[in-house]
Amino acid sequence: MRKTFISTLLIVHVLIATAQTTPYPIVPINEKRVAEIEKMLPDKPAGFGDPYSNRTVWDRLLASGEYDRFLRGMRTFSFPPFSRKDYFSLADGTASNSSVGLTMMRKRAEGLSKLAWAECLENNNQYTGKVEAALRDIINQRSWVSPRSDHEFKNYNGIEYSVELTSSLYAHTIAQTLYMMGNKISPKLRKQAIDALYLRIFNPLLETIKTGKGNNFLTETNNWNHVCLAGLVGAALTVIESKRERAVFVHIGEYYSRNGLMGFGEDGYCTEGITYFNYGFGHYAVLREIIWQATSGKIDLFDHPKVQKIAQYPLHIQIINGVIPAISDCREGSKADTNLLIYLNRSLGLGLAHFNTRSYKTVTSDNRRNLMTAFPNSTHKAPLPTKGKTGTIVRSFFNQAGVLVCRPMPGSSAKTGVALKGGNNGESHNHNDIGSYSIVQGNEIMAGDPGSIPYTADYFNPEYRYTYKTAASYGHPVPLVADSTQKPGHDARTRVIDTVFTPEKDIITIDIASAYNVPGLKKLERTMEYNRSGAGSISFTDVFEYAQPAAFETAITSRSKWKQTSDSTLLLSRGKEKMVVTFLSPGNQLVLRSEEITEGGAPYTRIGIAIVRPVASGRIVVNYKPLN
Repeated sequence: MRKTFISTLLIVHVLIATAQTTPYPIVPINEKRVAEIEKMLPDKPAGFGDPYSNRTVWDRLLASGEYDRFLRGMRTFSFPPFSRKDYFSLADGTASNSSVGLTMMRKRAEGLSKLAWAECLENNNQYTGKVEAALRDIINQRSWVSPRSDHEFKNYNGIEYSVELTSSLYAHTIAQTLYMMGNKISPKLRKQAIDALYLRIFNPLLETIKTGKGNNFLTETNNWNHVCLAGLVGAALTVIESKRERAVFVHIGEYYSRNGLMGFGEDGYCTEGITYFNYGFGHYAVLREIIWQATSGKIDLFDHPKVQKIAQYPLHIQIINGVIPAISDCREGSKADTNLLIYLNRSLGLGLAHFNTRSYKTVTSDNRRNLMTAFPNSTHKAPLPTKGKTGTIVRSFFNQAGVLVCRPMPGSSAKTGVALKGGNNGESHNHNDIGSYSIVQGNEIMAGDPGSIPYTADYFNPEYRYTYKTAASYGHPVPLVADSTQKPGHDARTRVIDTVFTPEKDIITIDIASAYNVPGLKKLERTMEYNRSGAGSISFTDVFEYAQPAAFETAITSRSKWKQTSDSTLLLSRGKEKMVVTFLSPGNQLVLRSEEITEGGAPYTRIGIAIVRPVASGRIVVNYKPLN
């Protein structure tokens, strides 16, 4: 049974001012703000899109032909079963990676979404029974959380219930299903579903606000904050009858979502990389839209001063030709989410010509974000700009993080671009990789950051994470100092020493010595020079100094084919592109040591460039230039 909601409401509390450097803490419910929000809300709850009964819009979608292929596939679709074996595969050691149980769980949420989509489109009751069966199956499922979040299996055993990435997905998916299907769902089953939402999601969250315990996502500054809030608040606004209760959850979303924004730099930089930008900020857009629709635009989470800059992160982190560096736990080849960019472009008037459209990409794997874009939303009221931005930004410098992206001048013959990563080694989803870089020629990443490997069972365990070379600095194009790799933690951070930006060249020098726990290391600076003349070139100079002679090595990491063409040159080949790499260390002899690294992802090669004898000081210069 549901607990009495009113018992969770606490005394009036004044909201903390926006300008804040530490996360917004868990505080009692602000009764005054709840009363203000309550006046903005409609009498009845509503979700994204329209219920199946609005045949005008659903028949129009069906007649568009965009869903024909999806519907053909649904003819033989079977709802994925819950697998206890997969759920416990991490605990019993049978899982090779941590995605086995998680994938099983999320496929079930996706399956419920697909069945609801199919029935609402065709409206012939062919899928109604399957939707009800799937809904009943999920309601009775022992756990809604990811296995890797179910510590001591307290959720599975009904000891406690947590709001996290997967359970918030389940909550919003269930709520949207009830909304879309309307009276096709029996009253008894509807009540059971809503009771389950209170038991597993709404009441545990309110208990956290009352006690300050559990559900840490509320004060997290990474993607968890926005993802969990979007599912929680989205579900509440979609199914809760009480206007006052809905107002409380809007207040929760409005207040705590500022923590997620704090995880971005003041210049909009996302330390988690493009994949988690799509995921985290994509859910912030969902949260914004559901609250915007519920309050008829009276509350707009995009009004935050940082949002405009965050929204332009995908544009500014792109190197050239749509290629984005695989920073943090991102895979090489990751792209910005098209529907998200269309939504941001239209909502915020970014003027991005390529995304200046009202037409979103058709997807049916989710009945939340996909329904939000398939039906009219807040962006449909925004006028299309007469002109969009088509020019190239030659450089993007995220000064706070020390991240620099350099590009050719428009119309020049240069065909290379580069991203240099600063930051620190305590960032969310970070690799130990300050000073790392990615070099693009044409459409190919010729050398640099290899990105992430598939998540293994112990990948997020601090004790093991950096035993993987791809997460450690060893698998990145950064120095190996006295045979030591970089250390984790916020105190391993980049310090920008100098920058020189001109139309012809961009030069940046960074101090990365703090990343190495090496006694006697007196100096370690990396200078990158990006030259736009001719076909373009990029050089990296590492200058170091020890108190006593020690070993020093830098590295090239690449998925290109490579061969050594002389004592001081390499040739990299990938796709149609070829690049010459030269290396030298004045006064020192160099030796190459190559190693193929395969840790579950696409293999890549680490080419170590080492000074033969221990030295007290020196420098190594590595230059990249296209082969004309």
